[in-house]
Amino acid sequence: MSNPGMEIVRKSLDFIDDKDLQIVLEERLGELERVFTVNANLSTIILSISCIEGIFKHIATIFKQLIAPYFPLRKDGTKKNFDDLKIEELYNLLVERGILYKIENFDQIYTLFRDYRNFIHPQRQKKESWPVGLGQAQMALGLLNATIDQLSNYIFIGTEILATISGRPRFDLFKVLHLDMSNTRTHSFTLLKRKIDSDLRLAYDVDLGQGAVLNFVFNFVDDGNFNMLRLDSRENTRTPNALLHSRQKYHWNIVYEADSKQPPTGVFGVEISISFTNKEFKFVVDGASYKFFDAKNKEIDLFSELKKGFQIGWFNEEVPVKLSNIEIK
Repeated sequence: MSNPGMEIVRKSLDFIDDKDLQIVLEERLGELERVFTVNANLSTIILSISCIEGIFKHIATIFKQLIAPYFPLRKDGTKKNFDDLKIEELYNLLVERGILYKIENFDQIYTLFRDYRNFIHPQRQKKESWPVGLGQAQMALGLLNATIDQLSNYIFIGTEILATISGRPRFDLFKVLHLDMSNTRTHSFTLLKRKIDSDLRLAYDVDLGQGAVLNFVFNFVDDGNFNMLRLDSRENTRTPNALLHSRQKYHWNIVYEADSKQPPTGVFGVEISISFTNKEFKFVVDGASYKFFDAKNKEIDLFSELKKGFQIGWFNEEVPVKLSNIEIK
């Protein structure tokens, strides 16, 4: 018997931005958990593999244009069409292009079970000698859980990938990025997966409630070494909008203060422009370009604080924060 407090099937599908597909997958995952607990091994295998296939088809569709030049060839030397690609081919394309990381033993386990769906015909099952026992059901379910485990660490905004550092940032079906609360000081901490080594424009609307803190992270090395631009709505003169530097985990110091001591509350726009070509780094809040000053009230060049080849991202403090209308170019 299973432990009633133990999660048998991973159900974190926040990375699926297709509402209808997410509903279908959630229903299948619920059914999968029920059939596994009653030792319905063939049903477990078929449902697990079908969920894996639906997930990878969805992710591959997002990145279709990026992987299209690398589609494998048919025997006659012509390139396959997207709809003709097998799931293992889509998986390998996503891994080879650096979109996803390898899942341990994916090729072997998926290849082993992909044809089990044909067992829906009893005559076919009679002809095959493939076992359908608890061990096989556990392997198929384990592969599904490993797939969801990896993908649940990501948020897909168009073809951009955000990776979770802490907490549970969520991108909902209305295209809103939720930076929710967690048991760490950085709460929901998410980073753009790719490193910034070329010009970038980032625009979004912030829903910043009273007492909320939103930090835009750049120069990210690890969770104890990065810089950040803070928007702090707390009514406390010791927490100004500022550029800060983290020197160790959960410890950061103000380096320069912004000319605007507090951001607006409610919903407002933020635009961040990084140009290595023009040597510019602009931080615009609600239409106002923020300037930063040292202890002697001398304006500093924000671009001089930027390092090429590192990641950017966000984390919230104190209360949840929402980001919407996100554009990354």
